[in-house]
Order: sequence, then structure tokens, then C-alpha cells
Amino acid sequence: MTSATATDWRQLLPEVREALSTFPEVEGVGLGVADTDSTALVWRVYVRDDQDAARDGVPTTLLGLPVHVVTARASVRTADSPFVTAGASIETNHNEGEGTLGCFARDSSGKAVLLTCSHVLFPGFRIIDDLAVYTPKYSKCCSNGVRIGTPVYDRSVKAQPAEGNEWVGGYHDGTWTGGFNWIPAKVRVMGTAVNGHASEFDCATARLDPGVKFHNAWQVNLGGSTTTIPLRGAVTDGHGIVPGPLTGTLPSDQQYVRIYNAVNGRLKFGTMLSHPATQDDPDPLVFTVGISDARDHGAGSKANVNQFLILPRPSPVPGQSLNDGYHNGEELTFEGGDSGSMVINQDNMIIAMIIRAGPIDEFFKLDRSAIEFSSIGNIAIATPIAKVLNFLQVSIPAVDKGWSDTVASAGSPSPLLLRGPATAAELARRRTAEELRGQLRTSVLGRLLLGKIPQHQKEVRRLLTSVRQVAAVWHALQGPAFYHHCVRGAEHPGHPVPDRINGVSRAQLVDGMLPLLIQYATPPLRRDLERYGRPVIGALLSVDTLHDVPAALARPGGRS
Repeated sequence: MTSATATDWRQLLPEVREALSTFPEVEGVGLGVADTDSTALVWRVYVRDDQDAARDGVPTTLLGLPVHVVTARASVRTADSPFVTAGASIETNHNEGEGTLGCFARDSSGKAVLLTCSHVLFPGFRIIDDLAVYTPKYSKCCSNGVRIGTPVYDRSVKAQPAEGNEWVGGYHDGTWTGGFNWIPAKVRVMGTAVNGHASEFDCATARLDPGVKFHNAWQVNLGGSTTTIPLRGAVTDGHGIVPGPLTGTLPSDQQYVRIYNAVNGRLKFGTMLSHPATQDDPDPLVFTVGISDARDHGAGSKANVNQFLILPRPSPVPGQSLNDGYHNGEELTFEGGDSGSMVINQDNMIIAMIIRAGPIDEFFKLDRSAIEFSSIGNIAIATPIAKVLNFLQVSIPAVDKGWSDTVASAGSPSPLLLRGPATAAELARRRTAEELRGQLRTSVLGRLLLGKIPQHQKEVRRLLTSVRQVAAVWHALQGPAFYHHCVRGAEHPGHPVPDRINGVSRAQLVDGMLPLLIQYATPPLRRDLERYGRPVIGALLSVDTLHDVPAALARPGGRS
């Protein structure tokens, strides 16, 4: 058995899952033991067909641990289509841990989407090809996660640079920060207030897959029986809640809020913390100090400002005193798994979405003699729901029993969903692709390229995203930047592809990447790269725009 502990290897599991998710045969990945030695840890890789997996090069070891390929039966659903309720536990195939599906909404084109935190759908800000949302759990086993949707992002929305080598507001180099804005704030980092920038929200949507049935209602287990709590809509005018009571006083019905998610399976109660209103800060419920944590970047989050703070409270019981409530043994805290959970008031109207949890000592000088503060853990930080809906341009239908529907079938879902119908840029890219295909068919090398691209594109994408050496050189030699100019050339005829970016030439990119691709490629791709790589690339290095490619391949030197 390896000297590393199971805990050590389990911490690497998200990285291993991401690396292996690019193989089309892989259904799931887990940490387990070898079939022949119960003391030997291995990566157990579940595939549809072990022969396909071997042919496509699923590695025999990864990060120093053996890989055992297991043929898995396809998952069997208990119903024809998945049925999902608000508050469900969800995960993406990044597998960074569970988050909460807050609720369901309509996007600007009328399509059904799920609403949650950006860091739940894009952990570490990263995006991968075929990114998808699963419920109830994707990672617990290879085949028990049911796909329900596709996170919404748009590569054409470019992030803007910010201080500290940060990016915000869109796509940059394989990451998505489009669920945040960036405004000046006094930011609290692990208890120390510093000047910086923060975001007023941490939010994102995922377009629901065809056939998914959904209901804006919580299915809560109370006392051994399931209770349905409908989410009747969202408060978009005012806060929809009042400040909590003075210390030593039981809250009124109007002061309680409720939060539920299936990650911890508990219906939680709380009240709103407030601060003295001043001329500069007149709203007592909205806290204007940015809230952050040293682990934010790794989680895919940013400092947050202009938020509600929610104090956990004992579940109210008729006739129970304040002292009885705080001595009944109930755990009073919020957790990381609460991210994305909706907060509702006494009218079952959504007032906020939880984006993080943190120790109350970081925000208040506490009088621990007050019973409300004597035994609590984390408080919740939540964004007023109106800010979220306005930023994402979505709406939550107001229905007394909670909005419910079934997503209509409309063909196979796309691995990347843009916001709304096809944009002008996307249509331009399609037109350019068709024009280039027609022109490439007129030359030998052009026809060769058209045949080889669909044959090898999945493997090349996998090498660029999951082989560390390849990915490192690709980024160091400005590969994403050159690719971006190619995309711009598809959208705008005549857009030049620069010969040099940040001191790196196209020829240097080729010289660095081609040997690495050959080294890590499967035999079919290696053979084609060795035979055709230099002639094709040599012709392409001379072009100024994307539309020059067919002519370059048709020149006398490009016909062999």
C-alpha cells in the first residue's frame, strides 16, 4: 500500500475526476481498493466499455496511484424523467463538493433555469468542455448521478483585469467570472479590514435539460414525515423582512426567515442582523463592509459587499421559552453546503440567496452573556434576491403552490449554452466555418485537414485540458491568446491573427507544442502529427487572417 493516506488521495480526487472526465467512455471516478488486494488504494474508473477505454488511452496510473478500469452498467432511473425540487443537492462534473440548487426561474428567453451560486457551478472559476449539473450526487458513485442541466456561460463575454492578477465579469483563459461585479469596498479578510474591491452577488444559472420535471418547493422531512413548503415567488420591492428582535426577546413570526437544502437535510431558522443606521449607511439590514476569506479564489468566490447577515435561531415551538429553545441541543450554524440556498420569509416569498457562511466574531464584538450569541456557530451571508434577478435577467414566477413544469424536449442539449438565442457573433462564426469548409475542399491538404479535425479534435482538447505539461506550455506560449484571435477572425472577416503576442511568436508556439502533442498522443494522432503536422503548420504560419487559410494550403508547397 502506498505511504500516503486515504485522506491524502481523497483530496486529489477532484483533480483526477477532471483529468479523466475528458475521456468519452468514462462514467465516473472514485477512490477504492484493488480487486485482488483490499489494502491497495487505486483510482477506480468506471467506463461503458473497457476496450474503448484502452484504445483511447485511459492511463494505467495517475498522480502515482494505479488506475483500475471497471465496466459499469448504465444507471437506471426510477422514473422516465428526473424530478427535481428547490433546495436539492447538486454538483457539477468538477466534483469539488456539493452545493444547493436554490430555485427555478425563467431566463430572458423564457427558458427554465436553475438558480444557485456561481462558485457552485464553476468551482475555482474553472470551466471544462461538457460541463454539466447532476443531482442528487454525481460523485458518490459512478452511475447514481442524474444529469439535469448545463451551466450558462458565454466565452464571448470577456473578463476585465483587476488588482492582484484577478479577473472579473466574464471569460478569461478557461475560467468564468461572469457571476460577479467589481466595486470599491472596505474588505474584511480574516478579521482585518483592508481597502479593495468586492462583488454585490455570486450567482449563476444552468439551463435545464429537456424532460426534467421541476417544482419550486422544498420537500422537508419533519418529524419522520415529508412536508412540502412552496416557494411562492420573490420579493423585488423592498427587503420583505424586518430586523431581528432585541437580545433576550423571542422573535415574532414576521422576524423569522427559513433556509433549507438537501446537503444537510435540515430546515433552519434565523433572524436578520442589523446595525445602527447612519447618514452614510442608512439601510440597517445591508452591511457595506466587504466579506471575504483567504480561501475564496480556490473556491471560485470573491469578496462580497452589500449583503444581509442572518443569525441562526432555534426552530420555533409554540409555547417554548427563549431559554428552552437555546437548550434543546439543536445545532445553530450555517455551513458551506448552504451556498445557493434560498431564504424565505413568513409568506414563503424568497428574499435572498445564501452565498457564504462565516464566524460571527469576524463581524461583531459579541456580548457572549447574551443567550443568542452563547452557542452559535457560523452566520449566513446572503444577497438580496432582487440584485440576483436583475443581474442575471431572470424572473421567478409567483405561484401559490410553487412554480412547476416539465422542460419540453427540443433535441439534444448543447454542451455550451449561450444566453438567449444565437448571437450575431455566433452566426458570423457559423458562416465563416461554412465558407472555409467549401474552400478547403478544393485542395489536397484542405480536404485532409477537414477529414482529420473531427477524427482528432476530442483527443487534442483532452491533451490541452488534462495533461499538465501540455496545458502549461499551451498557456505559457500564449496559446489561448492566439486562439482568441482566430475566434475573432471567424466573427470579423479581415481580423488579423498577430504573428507575435507578448513576445511569443506563432512559430515558437508550434515548436513548443508539436513535440509535446506527439509525445502524449495516442498512436493514430501521433502518426498523423508526424506525417502531416509540419506541412500543414508551415503553410498556416504565413497567413494573416483566418480567410487566408484555404489559399495557403492550396499553394504548390501545400499540395503534397
